[in-house]
Amino acid sequence: MCLPDEVQALPLRQESGVLLVHLLDRCNLHCQHCYMDAAPGRDTFLPLELVLRSLGEVERLGLRTVYLTGGEPFLYPDWPAILAFAAHQQAFKLVICTNGTRIGPAEAAQVQAGGASINVSIDGEETYHDRFRGMPGAFRATCQGIQTLVAAGVAVTAVVTICQDNLGCLPALAEWALKMGIERISVQPLQKVGRGAEIRQRKLSDEQMCDLFMLASDLGYAYRPRGLTFSLNYRSKSYLLAHPCAAFVCNGAQCHRKVTKEIKTLVIKEDGTVLPEIPTLNPRFALGNLQEATLVELVTRYFADGYNDFHRLCRMAFDEIVPGFTSPIVPWDEIVSERSWRFSG
Repeated sequence: MCLPDEVQALPLRQESGVLLVHLLDRCNLHCQHCYMDAAPGRDTFLPLELVLRSLGEVERLGLRTVYLTGGEPFLYPDWPAILAFAAHQQAFKLVICTNGTRIGPAEAAQVQAGGASINVSIDGEETYHDRFRGMPGAFRATCQGIQTLVAAGVAVTAVVTICQDNLGCLPALAEWALKMGIERISVQPLQKVGRGAEIRQRKLSDEQMCDLFMLASDLGYAYRPRGLTFSLNYRSKSYLLAHPCAAFVCNGAQCHRKVTKEIKTLVIKEDGTVLPEIPTLNPRFALGNLQEATLVELVTRYFADGYNDFHRLCRMAFDEIVPGFTSPIVPWDEIVSERSWRFSG
């Protein structure tokens, strides 16, 4: 959603806007890289009424895609009610991000009836995946969940976190994905946020990042005719320099769309906190909390009084880091997240 020069009130529309909803911080796995530090013992749940109220505001805000995540969303006790609500909405595409271990025929049928697609985390062959995800048998349980979803007619994307330990796993995963009926593999390099900071030494080097980019590109070219696509979550230095809007530093002066203020992604945390763009951002930059006001009210207030602080954070990081960054691929969200916790501007 954005605020062009000539628009000072809602609707604040952007065709590709995203709402990312963390339903809870509980998960049945204990993944080594989890950016939300989710775990079996967590007990914070976003109240259902706040979830449904926010989904009801999606069209007014001009958002087009809603991601439900966690923790593990299939541990959220009221997830069927969310899918039932979504089934009657034409305003947004719904994607559920899951580890896939708790999906049986009943869950798959409800997902299909709700019109949702699924992003399933998978990180390599069975032994590595189980170790990385912290549970023996996780890989097999996830495979069973994927097979059940595909049989029910649900579109499935495999989301793969790549670090130095599994950099060579993608060719084998491509063959596995074809056999499983998966439509897309989304590749995300390990970031040093959340528990990922504890294994930062396993992050890809700049050279390995470039190798990963080329590998994903080559695999995408080779497998597209067979019905499998690849995507890589990254921002290129050249693109950021040409389009600062992609770095959350939209200010109207350089924006070809003449947008002065913009939030591409709204993040709702499990405690109701609403953040701009990045789930691991320091809450000092939050729009507020859903316990205090509706999503529309929080967005309106933020654009009027609050957005400039976030803009300064992004602008300072952009000016100091991007022009001299040594790699052609920039981990921008990670950079902004880190900067937000020591920002004094």
